Amino acid sequence: MNEKEPIRLLILEESQNRAEELIVMLRTAGHATRAHQIESDGDFSLKISEQKWDLVLATSEANGCTAASLISTIQTLDKDIPVILLADNRDPASITEGLKMGAADVALDDDDERLVLLVERELKHLENRRMRRKAEVELRETDRRNNLLLDSSTTAIAYVHEGMHIYTNSAYVDLFGYEDEDEYAGIPIIDLINAEDQGKFKEFLKSIGDSEAGSEEFNCEKADGSTVLMTLKLSPATYDGEPCTQALFKPLIDEAELEDRIKEISSQDLLTGLFNRQYFIEQLETVVDNASQRKQTATILYISIDHFRRIRSEAGLSNADLVLGDLATIIRAKVPDEHIMARFGDDVFAILMDGNDKATAEELAEIIRETVEGHMSDVSGKNYQVTVSIGLSVVAENTSTVEEAISRAHQAADSIEEGNAISFYEPAKISVDEEGKSVSADALKDMISHSLDQNLFELRYQPIVSLHGDDEEQFEVLLRLPDAEGNYLKPGQFMGPAEEAGLLHKLDRWVILQSVKALSEQRGEGGKTKLFINITQRSLADEEFHSWMSVALKAAGLPSDSIILQIHENDATSYIKQAASFSEGLKELHIKCSINHFGCSLNPFNLLNHLTPDFVKLDGSFATQIENSEEKRDEMMEMVEKLQSQGVLTGICGLEDPSVLPALFMTGINYIQGNYISEPLEDMDYDFSSEDL
Repeated sequence: MNEKEPIRLLILEESQNRAEELIVMLRTAGHATRAHQIESDGDFSLKISEQKWDLVLATSEANGCTAASLISTIQTLDKDIPVILLADNRDPASITEGLKMGAADVALDDDDERLVLLVERELKHLENRRMRRKAEVELRETDRRNNLLLDSSTTAIAYVHEGMHIYTNSAYVDLFGYEDEDEYAGIPIIDLINAEDQGKFKEFLKSIGDSEAGSEEFNCEKADGSTVLMTLKLSPATYDGEPCTQALFKPLIDEAELEDRIKEISSQDLLTGLFNRQYFIEQLETVVDNASQRKQTATILYISIDHFRRIRSEAGLSNADLVLGDLATIIRAKVPDEHIMARFGDDVFAILMDGNDKATAEELAEIIRETVEGHMSDVSGKNYQVTVSIGLSVVAENTSTVEEAISRAHQAADSIEEGNAISFYEPAKISVDEEGKSVSADALKDMISHSLDQNLFELRYQPIVSLHGDDEEQFEVLLRLPDAEGNYLKPGQFMGPAEEAGLLHKLDRWVILQSVKALSEQRGEGGKTKLFINITQRSLADEEFHSWMSVALKAAGLPSDSIILQIHENDATSYIKQAASFSEGLKELHIKCSINHFGCSLNPFNLLNHLTPDFVKLDGSFATQIENSEEKRDEMMEMVEKLQSQGVLTGICGLEDPSVLPALFMTGINYIQGNYISEPLEDMDYDFSSEDL
């Protein structure tokens, strides 16, 4: 915080004297303070809605309200206000409970010196978050302006990487006669050059190299096969942070269709007369940006028509459209003019209302729900009655993107199983043990960050065993996150929040460094163990990863072939370009690559057209299917044979049942892994020479 700015402080404390002592304590520490003592739950809700606050100091209960209710209100309103609890005892369990509740920290009531340090730390973290949000707004605004300039330009502009289009503006699309930008995704730029000039085009590329600009005239071919003489100018550029080439095409003759082209973007949905989705998103972008600066809050109502597919099937497309238009009219009549209402999807309306008054938003939602339920749409002599599910979510300073804002409201509507109801978005809770105990995603993010800082994560090692008698010593490294109660969270429980918190990069490097260190010690005792180490999509796009990895191996004194870096099939498919480049970089370092959970995508072998892994581990679901299904066994056998014919070693993970071993042996797969072989171990201690499978 700026030292000249006062701390805006809310205090939940029964004793006014103690509240005054806390204020004096902070002032003595050099912090100007503007404080308010919370009188009730309603008083707290009113205060945080009226103005911004920096911090809450709270005892467990006072003046008829609890710290838990304060934290819940802050989370519901999506406010960024850290809460420090003041414990009235030194029981570790109460401190742990406070952290699980969502408090930033728990201070001992009689340790004011530590409390000051906690306050200063949380205020510093708060300032960093505010600065980050401000920077994100400025970056988004810059990107919008740049994209607007590109899209509105009358010059045909494209960005090309390795000969393929990665961006085209509207003028470029119209110039060559294609319907939209997506059609360029699979078209190399050379295909736009007439066949007679393609040799000339290749010579032109050679003459300018990768770092020079140049221009030349070419006969270009449009989508309808016609040829137009154009000037092509190529120059080095950057798009989405990656180096590429900018291509500008300009016809040497004017075309009537280009002169007559009129670019009009309507904000109205023609069927309902409401605003359209694009306009709604544009307005929401402004609100999200303002909210991140604490200049504005808003509430989204996501109105989904229940079972509209059935109505469309019964009434037909035309009549269903009339029902939709009728619903839009009656809902619009109930929505105040100052709110923005749009047709957001085929059977979805959306309302953006200013402010985050939960009661007011729920009242409007209930009015809409009752109005729709009580209305009959008379179309072509038939009556249709529909209901709606309405999800609500607030847009406040912690709402980072438009996608997140819409997604929360959508999730709330989607959670209404029977329809014809309203639901306010509640932050997700993540289960941490078998008894169903859970923590919020935000609390889990803090736990991950703290565990990284304090080196609290732990590694486990699961053996990967040859099914054909080889005694290679291979383990997969598995990451575990211990909590305060001794539970061990698996990646599936915490990787999502870690990604949202931007911590995947740190997690990957922590796992690699700890694995390399452990492997170095193990090999120092004469072992020849190899480790499969999982990495996330964040490392696939890290340009510095390969040089960093090389240094890490050299520092540990390990040969490159002692490590196999493993990519999840989902990540490799979603980031195929980065995965291919990543794989090539590993080859240069003589580090092997593995694809894990292979075979679950729509076209898994498409991956092998872009990258060549050394290992492929099939998803464990294959093992559960092949014992009783000859068809599934033949399918897996064909897959294994195809992989091995390309020089890829094969394995399968998640093996739990020994009864599938004979069927697995028939498929010819090389390696097996799972809890039947061995539970994940704390150390690399497994007898690979044993034949007892």
